[in-house]
Amino acid sequence: MHGDTIKHTASSQHGATSNRMSPWRILTTCLYLGFIAGVSWACFRRPVPDDFDRYIYEALVRGKYESVEVIYPILKHSNKRAEESSVLDSPTHLGELEPLYAIRPLYVKAIEATSFTRLPIQGRINLISALSLFGMGIVVLGWTGKPGYSALLLATSAVVVLGRMGTPDGLSALVSLAGLWAIERNRLLIGVLLLLVSIWIRTDNILLVIAVLGYLLWQKRMTLVDSGVIAALSAGSVELINHFSGSYSWPVLFQYSFMGGSSPAEITPRLGVVQYIGVAAHSAETIIPQVAIWALLGLVAWKWSSPGRGLLIPVWTAVVAHFALYPSPESRYMVWAFIVTGVIFVCAIPYPAGARVQPATSAQT
Repeated sequence: MHGDTIKHTASSQHGATSNRMSPWRILTTCLYLGFIAGVSWACFRRPVPDDFDRYIYEALVRGKYESVEVIYPILKHSNKRAEESSVLDSPTHLGELEPLYAIRPLYVKAIEATSFTRLPIQGRINLISALSLFGMGIVVLGWTGKPGYSALLLATSAVVVLGRMGTPDGLSALVSLAGLWAIERNRLLIGVLLLLVSIWIRTDNILLVIAVLGYLLWQKRMTLVDSGVIAALSAGSVELINHFSGSYSWPVLFQYSFMGGSSPAEITPRLGVVQYIGVAAHSAETIIPQVAIWALLGLVAWKWSSPGRGLLIPVWTAVVAHFALYPSPESRYMVWAFIVTGVIFVCAIPYPAGARVQPATSAQT
C-alpha cells in the first residue's frame, strides 16, 4: 500500500509537471514535426540511387496501359543499374520478373492512386516512401509521447533508408507499426484490421499476423474462434494474391534470390538442406551485427518492465520466422521490428530511475 501511495504521488507530481510544461511540450512537438517533415523531404529529393526494385514496380504500373515490349527499353535505359543488369536483359525476362513484385498489390495501387500529383512514376514511388516515413514519425510520437527520443529513433540510418527506397517496405512498416500501436492501446479491432491490410502490401506480413494472434490468444484477449477466423482470412489473402499475381513457389523464390539464375521462370528448384544452411549462415554473418543493437534495446526494455513489452514476443517471433523462410542479409525487412523495439525501449526509460528512487524514499519514511 505504501509503495502504491508513493507511485501515485510520483504520478501526480509528473502530471502536474506535464501541465506546467505544456507550452514546452507544444514547442518540442512542433520542432519534432518540423524535423521529421524535413527528413522526409530530404528522402523524397534524395532517393537511393541504385535501387533496382523501383523499376519493376514502374513496369507493373505501366503494364496497365502499355505492352512489355514498349516498357522494356524505357526501363532498361532509365538507370545505370538497370542497363548493367544481366537479369533485365530482354522483354521476356522483364515479364518473368513481374510476378515477384505483383504480390504487393496495395503498394502498386498506391503508386497508381498518386497519379493526381502529376509526378512521374518514379517521383510517386519516392513520394510514397517519404510520406510513409513521415507517418511512422507520427505513430512513434503518439506511442511514446517523447519528441526528443522519437526524433533520435527516426533519425537512425536503418529507419531513414526506408524513406529513400523504392520498395513497399516503408508503407508496410507504417501500417504494421500503426496496427501494433492500436493493439497496445487495446484497440484490437483497428489493430487487427491494419495488420490484415499490411498483408496486401507485403504478403510475408502474414508471419506477424499469426504471431500476434497467437500472443493475443495466449493472453486471453481473443477467443480461439476469432483468432482462427482471422488466421484463415490472412492465409486466404495470401493465396488469393499469389494466385492472381502468378507468383512462383517458395523453392523457386529461394533459389533465384540466393543461388542465382537469369529468370525465376527458368529455374528447376534443387534446394537441399546443405544449400539452405550455407545461405542462412552466410546471411547471418551480415544481418546479426545490424540486429544486435536492437535486440539489446529489447532485452533492456524487457528487464525494465516496459509498458507493452509483451509485444516484443510476437514481433521478434515474426522476425526469426521471416529469416528462417527468407534468410536475407538486408535489414530492410526488419525495420518495422526495430522501430517497435525502440519505441518500447523509450517507453521504459522513466521506470528504472523511479524504481531506484523508491526504496530510498521508503527507507526515509
